[in-house]
Amino acid sequence: MAEQKQSILEDYGAQPVPEKEQKGWFGIGIVYWGIAVCLPAFLISGMIAGPAKLSTAVWAFIIGSVVLGTIAILMGILGAQTKLSTGLSAKFTYGRFGANILQFILFFGCWGWFGVQLGFMAAGLGDGGLAFATGGAMPIWSMIIIGGILMTLTAMFGFKAIEKLSVIAIPLLLIILVATLISVYGGDKSIADVANITAEGAMPFGVAVSVVIGSFIVGALIAPDITRYSKSRSAGGWGMAFGMLLGFPAVLILAGIMVKGAGGEMDFSKVMLSNNSGFWGFLAIITIILAAWTTNDNNLYSGALSINAMFPKLKKWMITVISGAVGTILALLGINTAAGFQTFLSFLAILIPPAAAVMIIDYYFFKSTANKKYEGSKIGEAPDFRMIPFICWIVGSAFGFIVQYTPVRFTSITAMDTIIVGAVVYLIIGMVTKNKAKAAA
Repeated sequence: MAEQKQSILEDYGAQPVPEKEQKGWFGIGIVYWGIAVCLPAFLISGMIAGPAKLSTAVWAFIIGSVVLGTIAILMGILGAQTKLSTGLSAKFTYGRFGANILQFILFFGCWGWFGVQLGFMAAGLGDGGLAFATGGAMPIWSMIIIGGILMTLTAMFGFKAIEKLSVIAIPLLLIILVATLISVYGGDKSIADVANITAEGAMPFGVAVSVVIGSFIVGALIAPDITRYSKSRSAGGWGMAFGMLLGFPAVLILAGIMVKGAGGEMDFSKVMLSNNSGFWGFLAIITIILAAWTTNDNNLYSGALSINAMFPKLKKWMITVISGAVGTILALLGINTAAGFQTFLSFLAILIPPAAAVMIIDYYFFKSTANKKYEGSKIGEAPDFRMIPFICWIVGSAFGFIVQYTPVRFTSITAMDTIIVGAVVYLIIGMVTKNKAKAAA
């Protein structure tokens, strides 16, 4: 019996989640609230809302969140049904070798996000919270290393530790965010006073929506990494709706209102410390740490699952430690700098959305004997490479680069255009062949 017991450091990274470990919709959704409340979300909100009208920014947040939420719900239901991670599910769509390419992209995407979050956290603590509280800033590099170690420890223990941290942290973070808004709009200032203030550098609306989508598209695609713990398909779907259609836009909108009230200041810690209060300095430290922690443990967790899907004999906790070390190095190298951050988001907005679109079409329209019906017991029987889905993904991504550098486009939203092209091309091939098994091969 002893050999059948799962190590506390392993959580079914290379196999379906058993029934005894499954959760309801709230446990799933609160984890995604934790991912949504993050420091880059404040920056993205400020980049969009700061120079634009508040109403324009809010619509960009809502439309971007609806696109992300739709992908997350569909991917979440997939994970809830199969009990498999995104990396394992991708084997049925792209074949075992084809899925490895997506898994590497996801792995590097999660690495990159880990480095971005860690860099923002260290910069916020060094320039704001700890500098104010201690009278002098700690070296940025030391906070990056310490933060990287703590976040890696949580991710090592998997979903259970991530869920417990989110349940504690998210209510506290929301209370602090609302309290900061009240502080910013204290006195005679109102939202109406700043809602229509604009400045130079406002993003075109389509670009703003694409930035929102690119900022969280990895999170939408890796929804199965979390929803594989769902008790049912509905628990996975409602959990994603709770986290993505409610949590993510709520954070962006509240942060946008805060930025407008703070005169365009995008640094959350500086906004909190603007009244020179020791109490707000303490809250700033808590907010910066928890906002980074509740997101970064998920980044490492999903990145490790991607590699674990390729190398099932490796221990997930060992992959997590290595991933944490690499992500920490990226933070030390400054991946969170403005230019690097925007380039990183643009890269994700082109490559990942069509991959998710093809996976969704394959599962919901072409689930057949050709892809083994996404059954966990048949992972080993998945083909080595499935050419048609892979080509459709590449076509969608290629169109994204065309949109970036030419006037050709459908919606003016790069991420949306890649989704449309990848999904429609794959769907048409299936309809033309009139044979789902061949279309999916």
